[in-house]
Amino acid sequence: MALVKRRDLDYVVITLLVGSSLYVFITGLIADTMGLHHFGFHSQVGYFWVALASTHLIQTWARVKAFVRNRFRERSGPLSVKNSTQQPITLQTTDQPSSTVPKSISPSNGRRNLLLFMLAIATGIGFDHFVPPRDTVNLSESNQDIGLLYHKWSQPGYGETIATVLNWGQVPSLYKTYPDVQKIDLPKVESADLASITALNLAVTITSRRSHRRYNTQRQMALRQLSQLLFLTQGITWDEREFRTVPSSGALYPLEIYPIVHRVDGLEPGLYHHAIQTHQLELVKAGDLRQPLIKAGLSQDFLGEAQVCFVVSGIFQRTRWKYHERTYRYVLMEAGHLGQNLYLAATALGLGVCGIGAFLDDPLNELLGIDGETEAALYLVTVGEKA
Repeated sequence: MALVKRRDLDYVVITLLVGSSLYVFITGLIADTMGLHHFGFHSQVGYFWVALASTHLIQTWARVKAFVRNRFRERSGPLSVKNSTQQPITLQTTDQPSSTVPKSISPSNGRRNLLLFMLAIATGIGFDHFVPPRDTVNLSESNQDIGLLYHKWSQPGYGETIATVLNWGQVPSLYKTYPDVQKIDLPKVESADLASITALNLAVTITSRRSHRRYNTQRQMALRQLSQLLFLTQGITWDEREFRTVPSSGALYPLEIYPIVHRVDGLEPGLYHHAIQTHQLELVKAGDLRQPLIKAGLSQDFLGEAQVCFVVSGIFQRTRWKYHERTYRYVLMEAGHLGQNLYLAATALGLGVCGIGAFLDDPLNELLGIDGETEAALYLVTVGEKA
């Protein structure tokens, strides 16, 4: 019974050795092929493998010694051993092996175990030595940063190879709303309004666009101007397909706009959300938010001097379910498109505008009431009367 239990334990150890070796081999291959910076549990599995290899060596030590001893002695002549009755037995070195050779020192058993041990070493350690991951980088000793590593990893097809492992999530709604807050109807943007705005030549608008950080703190923005800015920035221009003024990968539109109003005629100061589908403002938080906004914006005072500060956020799952590893690239691209729309619209309306990327994420996300993961602030744009 003890022999059976020991043999079962031996099989368990061998199985775990092979399994851990295959894990290191497969995950190492994926990491090398995908250019991944890190693959989970490699170090832990390495320690586990060494422990298993040591256990296996201890269990088979007697057979390994017998194999080595037999291999060295079989060339020099018969090997004399003793059986359980202490009688010498001569091991035959001819082609007719003696039937009395104990199985415990059979050369084939020792050879098989030694080959298995060597195979485990070659698979678990040799692979890592001869095929190192291409992009395993110590950031403290390299000029590469995590952004560059992501850029390499997010090349088309890399994520698709492991799509069966990664869960990219379900399709969310294209529209975010606050159903239990006050809603303010924005003036409808008529064709005549658009005609007056486009009277300024597009080439002139583009070439005269500048970033302005000085605003007239005594003036208010008209509600009609705010409506025009929001419509031209991300308004729906084709009702049947719900296409918008901003280009979007797959027409998935992951971006949301939160105007933080300081001085707009007809609106109380506070944080608003643009309900794109109905072209309304939803009052998320009323009050003077200039100081928390300036604090989140690294003490840039003009954030509180402009009539309105637009905060652009991204809901990543709207893009992730379809575009997988490319998501962050596409969302940031779209934020750039939206920002340029807002720049040109403000310039055409004769307003000052400035985009800001320097801000503290956590305080700004907290101000908006979002978690910074499923939805996160990406961009700030101030708009107002130029001083």
